[in-house]
Amino acid sequence: MEVSKLAVVVALSVMHAHAQLSPAADDIIDMTYLVSPDSLYWPGLPGLKFTRVSRGPVNFGSGWYEDNDICGQEHQCTHMDAPAHYSKGKWRVHQIPPHRFFGPAVRIDISSQTAQNNEYNLQVEDVQKWEKENGPIPDNSILFIYTGWGKHHDNRTAYYGYEGTDSWLDANGNPLPHFPALSEDAAIWISSNRKIWGVATDGPSIGPSKTMMAHVPLFKKNIFILESVANLDKLATTGDTVAALPLNIKDGGGAPLRLMAFKKARIRPGADDVIDLSYPLSNDTVMWPGRTPFRLFFLVHGLTLIGNNTIWIETNSFCGSEHAGTHLDAPAHFIKGSWRTHDIPAHTLIGPAVRVDMSKKAENNSDAVLTVQDLEDWEKKNGRIPDNAMVFLHTGWGKFVNDFEKYLGSKNRSHRVNDKGESFLHFPGFSGEAADWLVNNRKFIGVGIDTASIDAGQTTSFPSHVAFLGAKKLVLQNVANLDKLPNTGTTAFVFHMLHKDGSGAPTRVVAVKNSAISAGQVSSGVDVRPKLAAMMMSIVLILISCPSCATYA
Repeated sequence: MEVSKLAVVVALSVMHAHAQLSPAADDIIDMTYLVSPDSLYWPGLPGLKFTRVSRGPVNFGSGWYEDNDICGQEHQCTHMDAPAHYSKGKWRVHQIPPHRFFGPAVRIDISSQTAQNNEYNLQVEDVQKWEKENGPIPDNSILFIYTGWGKHHDNRTAYYGYEGTDSWLDANGNPLPHFPALSEDAAIWISSNRKIWGVATDGPSIGPSKTMMAHVPLFKKNIFILESVANLDKLATTGDTVAALPLNIKDGGGAPLRLMAFKKARIRPGADDVIDLSYPLSNDTVMWPGRTPFRLFFLVHGLTLIGNNTIWIETNSFCGSEHAGTHLDAPAHFIKGSWRTHDIPAHTLIGPAVRVDMSKKAENNSDAVLTVQDLEDWEKKNGRIPDNAMVFLHTGWGKFVNDFEKYLGSKNRSHRVNDKGESFLHFPGFSGEAADWLVNNRKFIGVGIDTASIDAGQTTSFPSHVAFLGAKKLVLQNVANLDKLPNTGTTAFVFHMLHKDGSGAPTRVVAVKNSAISAGQVSSGVDVRPKLAAMMMSIVLILISCPSCATYA
């Protein structure tokens, strides 16, 4: 009967197998276009503006410092349209439940049709034909429409089918661009008959370009839309998993998006399996002293005539520092010649999440620092920090995030130091010694903290920045909800805005419970584990009813 016991164990392990995710470079497809001042933008909307604040020698840290301001709009390059974009009262970006950003990817290829007709739109018949060949579109999936239009992404006239930049509507409200997309009938059929999280395309819009009405039935069901998706030719027809994390913009009608596909992982979280570690960016976001605040500007909020239809539209632009809200510091922020935001390898943005809790230590000491002893004590209780981990330091400072004076420990909003070079700031952080110990003794991908800086407020030399960024580790600051993150057992996804030459970037950070992640590609988006478990249990029953069979087994 030992074999039957083994079969039970195997059956249960098949059903409940899970894994932390730490992908290799070849295991992912980055489906995000790099955005820069030279990138294409939707006619009538502003393109990205990049203002250099600092790039040169300084008298602190490593002696080098880079910082920039960015201004852009929600719908440039690879981006998400929130349902509120074309449907009044539906979800804005910050209201979309983050577990919906993960799911099985399915790709329908209409590139052969679009090669003959640049305004061909996916039809209901195309979807039904695909399902006959591949099975029904699985629940909670993201549907990608491959038009082949990515090959035109650097050519405005070819990509939009229109060379103008001032407006996308003529004097009568008729759309001017011409490109392939999704038909309104197919959008109605999909939203009525399939339970999906999102629809995506490699073209500039889900369209169709003559009416734009495919948006409406999807948005009414709170289905989000992803547009200008890169590398869609590399996505499998079925079997890949995608993560689509937009910037967490409060009241956004859309947002810049980081989108990746995973070839060897199955990520299927429920609502309780995802912890959002990002604060919504808003006009109230607390900023580092003297830095440009984040600002959201309404461009269109109201009814707009498009052809024969009057549609509610919400579109916004934004401006601010790269280091606003929950954000990533790229190594070039402090290290001359090192990685800027667009240089960071995509696979290093995912890894096991580890939380070190020093909130009790900091409770009565705003200048407390994490020491090497604290890290060694943590490992005695929790085990060695795993390779490729994101190490999060919970200080408890998140409770002050909406109060500048308590969060920064200073009333001075314009300067961080006095005339003598002494810091005004008071908040906890890493000690330089702890940073050096991690860099020299553990193989991790980055660190994060729930304060405004990984260095404690009283430092003026920023030793932790120098140590971590000098070793090309990710640095995350103003991380949210670390009180909800367990010490181990989750995987961190650190998806920053992908703009060229950034010293840092606003970032969407989420942690997914490892119980919602399993290794291995899943064919056709169908979970085969229940069938495998059932087969194993059948073997168990046979062995129990025929003990002698175990001998041969």
